[in-house]
Amino acid sequence: MLGRRPTSLFLGIGLLLLAGCTLQPDVSQAAPHARVGAVAPQLSGATLDGAALAVDFKASRTVVVFWAAWCGPCRKEQPGLNALAAKYASQGVQFVGVDMLDHDRALARAFYAEFKVPYPSLYDDAGSLTAAYEVDSPPSFVLIDRKGIVVGRYPGEASQAQLEKLVITSFGAATASP
Repeated sequence: MLGRRPTSLFLGIGLLLLAGCTLQPDVSQAAPHARVGAVAPQLSGATLDGAALAVDFKASRTVVVFWAAWCGPCRKEQPGLNALAAKYASQGVQFVGVDMLDHDRALARAFYAEFKVPYPSLYDDAGSLTAAYEVDSPPSFVLIDRKGIVVGRYPGEASQAQLEKLVITSFGAATASP
C-alpha cells in the first residue's frame, strides 16, 4: 500500500496543477484596452528628441505605429509607412510612432535618421503606452478616428498594400485614392 500512495499523491498534485492552468485566463482572448470600438487611451509623452507630445485624436484620424529599432519587420515596413504617411497626410490622416522595447534612445534616433521617418515618435522606455494599448510586440498598428475611437488594429508584419487597405477600411472611402 505504501508504494501506491506516492503514485496517487503525485497523480493528484499533477491533476491539480493542470486544473489550475485551465483556470487561468487566456490572454490571447482578452480584450485589450484599445480594442476596436473602445475609446483610445491617451497618447502622450516625450518624443525621441525629448520634446513633449500629446496627440489630439480630434485633429485628424491617427495611425499609431508601434515599432523598435532592432525589429527586422519594422525595418522592412518603414519605407512603405513613409509613403503612406505622405500620401494620406493631405487627407487628414496622421501617423505617430511609439518606440517600444528600445532601451537606448540613440538607437531609436538612428533608425529615424536612417529611414528618414516623416512623423513624430514617442519614446516609450517605461512601456506605459505599449501596456495601455496592450501591444505585445512590434510591429503593431492601431487606427483611431476623430472621435478618439479605435477603428482598427493590426498586430504583426504587414506589407504596404495590407496597411493601405487597413487605412482605407478603417477610415472609409474618403481616404481611398481617386
